[in-house]
Amino acid sequence: MADISVLQIGDNDWTAQIDTTHIDWQHTTILDLPTRLTRQKDPYVLEQTYVVLTDNELSSTLLSSQISEWPALRVIYFAKTITPDFQEILAERRAFCVQDTTPKAIQNRLQTDFEFDQIGFPTRFSEQQFMPMPPTGIHFKRAGRFSAQFSGDFGQVWQQIGTLKTFVGDLVPHVENMVWLDYDQTQTVAVQLQFVFYKDNHIQAVQTVTGDALRQQHTIGGIDDYQDYQILIFAKGAGELDLHVLHQRRSRHGLGTLLPGDDWQMTDDNEEVLSYFNPGDRQAPLIVNFSGIRLHVDGFEMRGPLNELGTPYLLFSDVRMQGGAFHIGSEAYEQKIIETIKKAMKTLNLQPEDVILTGYSMGSLPAMYYAADIKPHAIVVAKPLISLGTLTGNAEFPREVNQDWTLDVRRFLAGRMHPDDTDMLDSILWQHIENVDWSKIAVALFTLKQDEYDGQSLPQLLKFFEENKTPVIHTQEVGTHTAKIPEMIVFIKTQLANLRDSMREGR
Repeated sequence: MADISVLQIGDNDWTAQIDTTHIDWQHTTILDLPTRLTRQKDPYVLEQTYVVLTDNELSSTLLSSQISEWPALRVIYFAKTITPDFQEILAERRAFCVQDTTPKAIQNRLQTDFEFDQIGFPTRFSEQQFMPMPPTGIHFKRAGRFSAQFSGDFGQVWQQIGTLKTFVGDLVPHVENMVWLDYDQTQTVAVQLQFVFYKDNHIQAVQTVTGDALRQQHTIGGIDDYQDYQILIFAKGAGELDLHVLHQRRSRHGLGTLLPGDDWQMTDDNEEVLSYFNPGDRQAPLIVNFSGIRLHVDGFEMRGPLNELGTPYLLFSDVRMQGGAFHIGSEAYEQKIIETIKKAMKTLNLQPEDVILTGYSMGSLPAMYYAADIKPHAIVVAKPLISLGTLTGNAEFPREVNQDWTLDVRRFLAGRMHPDDTDMLDSILWQHIENVDWSKIAVALFTLKQDEYDGQSLPQLLKFFEENKTPVIHTQEVGTHTAKIPEMIVFIKTQLANLRDSMREGR
């Protein structure tokens, strides 16, 4: 069975030049397109994964009108001569413009850059993955689990300070990864990463990324037939160096980071903001989803269910620290989140009352938190985590897959590890949302009776909504925090569908 399906639209049929083992390639001309669509079970549905436009000129109103009706982020083209009206529709539907113009090149791009698998992972400076080699006279210490700190005078020549452990599958032969390093520095100290590739016990190639280049996504890999690789860490200059996480994502060669068409931003404080906007059917509501914890792999959540709803949606993924920091933090970081939401609203010509904020587990807090900044029509949250101080101060919580994540989140949000910060962290949400008119925001809430993560805060949340005359739909199931995932997804989808229908009926 083919991995991907494509409808080619153009004068010249490429089918004979495509390896159809992995791609179900179908062809039609512009003139034959209406007839082809009428033969479908549903002529208004795009049955293929992608549409590839292979004519060098695009001017047909018949074709542009059809593209306007199809889902966004599904059209690929390379034409340079395009009428203004056609170009406007391509832009609005967020079509992909590529430089490749041959069947073989397009096929390669489809198989490498347009797949929907989200391939991204952290390589952390933890006890398990980082082997420090502090030079003589350099002080080394750990803060939490994911902070490796060096201080001193490293000299003016690069010297190795450690090695990051790698795993089979981190990199794939012939394939490139995009990497960037989450770290802090002071004074003149600088850091360098060397990716050393081996074959037959000999060095095959060395790729180096140095200094400020590490704060942007940088290409590494693409090596033929290597057998193993190492990541060596070097430093020079004087000062303090605090190493956190090396992010590695499969390269899409400029077409996205985790998904085709997503957006990667970096704040002035060197915090990344990952988002994915799909304008859907252009009608309210705009659904904004915040991802839950991402302990081992980077990724957005709820894309599939939101595609089924058909509405515009905006996804956020937080992969700071070990697996996220509740999508909040510095003023610069939070402003990026707000600006990204308002940009999507402006693109669709929507107002705050046209927005729904949603999230579960770690994503529940930002769904409520940013209600103060967006003033949405509704929020839909599940398995809420609210009391960040109580959660991160629970010494018995880190275990199994969590691996001290909460402790590092506490250090990240409070700037230190101290029991006196519990009340301050617990009040972060309440202080931010206390001046919101919650009587005008509909709330749908899914909880579990034995939720051991933050279950004690639920009565406080329900009391808050009651005192603020908030219209609440509350469903509770038996189970601990990680239980009832299918039921939770059904609840969220049902509530979003109901809200969509009622909001559109009222317009």
